[in-house]
Formats: sequence, structure tokens, C-alpha cells
Amino acid sequence: MRIRVVGIGTEFGDDAAGRLVVERLAEAPGLPAGVDAVACGQPFELLYALQGVEAAVIVDATCSGRPPGTVHEPAADDLREARPVSSHALGVREALAMARELGRAPERIAIIGIEAESTAGGGVSRPVRASLAEAAERVRGRCAAWRAADAAGTQGGSPHA
Repeated sequence: MRIRVVGIGTEFGDDAAGRLVVERLAEAPGLPAGVDAVACGQPFELLYALQGVEAAVIVDATCSGRPPGTVHEPAADDLREARPVSSHALGVREALAMARELGRAPERIAIIGIEAESTAGGGVSRPVRASLAEAAERVRGRCAAWRAADAAGTQGGSPHA
């Protein structure tokens, strides 16, 4: 099974969380064989990033009202995002729906959210920076669980999305 980790975000403020987790995963101990990681600047890039894999873990900054730096695993339908006004404002939920419609969504999708303090300019906040290791471990854990389930011939629990 091919698994892809997709870190979403710009390079500004806490919005960089997904990208930073992908960078962390590129370092030792890294990802298991058959798992790769890519960074996307915008959610619409998921349409391309999800092609050719059976499972994906999406890491992104979230704004759900939890304390900044909280790492959580929302279901795709639970993402609270504003309605897009153009394709440039496409959110993760909408990008996943479009990927499904186009037949580009993998069978298994998990989302790791990192609650942002601020997605505006400036650097990454302390709470978000402190949560990057936990988020990376959750990604590794999800990939390991899917690998184990695949080896055992099961689905490994229901997919998140």
C-alpha cells in the first residue's frame, strides 16, 4: 500500500504547521518504506497530491476554537471552513469532495489538525511549534496502523473521510 502524507499551508504564521510537520518527517527517524510526504501551499493542490496512493494523511492548521497547539483528528465532514468564493479559496473539505468526484481520492484518508493561534503573517506561534513533534508522531502512528492492517488483510478501522 502506498501512503502519502500531505502537509498543507503557506509559509506564514501558524498556517505553516502542515508544511513544518512534513519537514520534520523528512528527518530521522523518518517515514516507513512506501510512505512519502509532500507539502502543498493550498488545499486545491490535494487534487494532484492524492493521485496514485491508496491512503493519505493530511496535516493542516485548523481554527475550531480549541486551544492553540492542540493536535486533533477531525473527520473531513467536521472541518469548519468558510465557503469558498473562488477556486483560490478552496478548503480541505471542498478539495476532498472534488477529489472524490474526480476519482482521485484514496480509499483511506486521515486528517491531523493543529489548532492555530494565528494564520496571519509573522512567525509560527510557540504553542503550534511545540505541537509539531506530537503531530509527526500521530502521522507515523496512523501510517503504522494502516500498514499493520494491510499486512493483516483488514481495513484497519474505518477511514476518517
